[in-house]
Amino acid sequence: MNEIQPRVAVLDDDAELSRLLRFLLEKEYEVVMPGNGAQLCTLVDEGKVDVIVLDIGLPDEDGIAIAKRIRTTSSIPIVFLSGYASDEMIVKGLNIGGDDYVTKPFQSEVLLARVRSALRRVKEHAPAQPVLNIQLGVVTFEVRDQRLVKADGQLVKLTEMEALILSTLAQADNQTLSREEMFRRIYGREWDLLNRGLEVHLSHLRRKLVEVSGVENPIIGLRGVGYRLNLEQLAGPRAD
Repeated sequence: MNEIQPRVAVLDDDAELSRLLRFLLEKEYEVVMPGNGAQLCTLVDEGKVDVIVLDIGLPDEDGIAIAKRIRTTSSIPIVFLSGYASDEMIVKGLNIGGDDYVTKPFQSEVLLARVRSALRRVKEHAPAQPVLNIQLGVVTFEVRDQRLVKADGQLVKLTEMEALILSTLAQADNQTLSREEMFRRIYGREWDLLNRGLEVHLSHLRRKLVEVSGVENPIIGLRGVGYRLNLEQLAGPRAD
């Protein structure tokens, strides 16, 4: 088979169910089975996973806590698979960044459909022609490598989410993007009033831009309006 299969990471503490999930998902995907939340987060950080199927009731660290950690660095699709069927738990899982929530017991085709849908949303929101480098004054944003590089060789590594935010702002043609629009472009869904993740990632990205560019306010935030890159200042400083 020449086409590269998407890779699904499955984390569930039920050994028999895990074997069933592997058998089910291997019909369409490459499947990896991390042993715990730390191993799953490592796979995500290394870019070795395309979508996650995640149980909530895990013995060492529950799935909600693991998903929260993942959401600090990645927008990878997460499909919760859980025996907790209360509306409260479903809402909690979706609010912290879960893309979908399937309750146990489940129908095989339902789970497959949810995984397909999560991957399809990512594909639909990916740029048709990925930009490799974006010049921001004396700083080059290397999109593929997710890093900022200054002319003198200084570089700062970005997280996946920081790179996605910067790419979104840089390709906005100096227009201010509302928080709602940024959320839609980055997360692929409607704005969640309770989700403060975007602001956290923006804050971290600002600090890194300041570090490498020397510009005090590289991202302009207009209260009640939105955000845009401060291209005028970013283009101003000269190399040392």
